[in-house]
Amino acid sequence: MSHTRSHTSGFSLVELMVALTIGLLIILAVTSAFTSISSSKRTDSRVAQFQSNGRYAIDFMRREIRHAGFLAVTGANTPQATSTVRLPIVQWAGAVSTTDYGCGAGFVTNLAQPIWGANDANGLSACIPSASYARGDVLVIRRAGLTAIPSTTALASNTLYVRSEFIGATVFLGPTRPVAQQSPVEDYALRADVYYISNYTNSAAESPQVPALYRLALGAGPALTPQLIASGIENMQVQYGVTTNAGTNFVSAGAVATADWANVTAMRIWLLARSTDTEPGYVNTSTYAMGDQTVTVNDAYQRQVFPLVVQLRK
Repeated sequence: MSHTRSHTSGFSLVELMVALTIGLLIILAVTSAFTSISSSKRTDSRVAQFQSNGRYAIDFMRREIRHAGFLAVTGANTPQATSTVRLPIVQWAGAVSTTDYGCGAGFVTNLAQPIWGANDANGLSACIPSASYARGDVLVIRRAGLTAIPSTTALASNTLYVRSEFIGATVFLGPTRPVAQQSPVEDYALRADVYYISNYTNSAAESPQVPALYRLALGAGPALTPQLIASGIENMQVQYGVTTNAGTNFVSAGAVATADWANVTAMRIWLLARSTDTEPGYVNTSTYAMGDQTVTVNDAYQRQVFPLVVQLRK
């Protein structure tokens, strides 16, 4: 009687090690590809974020600047001796023109000066806290609101308004309306906005701090209160197109004479937008041209300059 021994074949140690090595290589390749794709997506997300913030901020500024000096039906003007630009007649009811509503006496009611600015300095330290101001220019826009308030609507107390008539504009404190002098008559909320670059987006306690474009907006009180416009805006530079009989010349705020602020008919603005987070392995040593300034950096944040040229509606 004979017996047949059966043999079961298997992997040798060498074969097993080769298979494990190939498997590890495949896993490493897949992991590397996944990491690369994830990193690329994070980079794209950061870029999309600060580009979106920059575009929003520049579009927001365009709309606001175009309405600077808006006084509705006011049509009577007094010409300046050295300019083709004509100024509206502005009157004040009571003591509103000399009252301090946050930035100094007469500041928010100065409608004869629809545009004003400070060059690379906090020119309004009375209302912009030094801990909030980061860098760049400060821009002020004054005007009437864009929506007329019906005569049947009660006005709020402790709120500034503009009475617009053909013969001139009058700034007054609600709720009592001035006596009408000449039809048509329209009443609007007074708007005075102060734009600046803040060190932070949400609060001074945030870590890390993310710079942002802010504005102080006139409201009830009357008082100027801070409003976030766009996060990630690191710098703002402004040039003003001053129009005289000789033409229009673009200059920084420091070169605009006091009498010429009312003659600003166009503006150039540059906003420098920055990513919220640093980019691993990325070093930014770029120099950005912004009007009369050049900004050189050396860090791991991505940036882009957003320029704007806008004509005021005079």
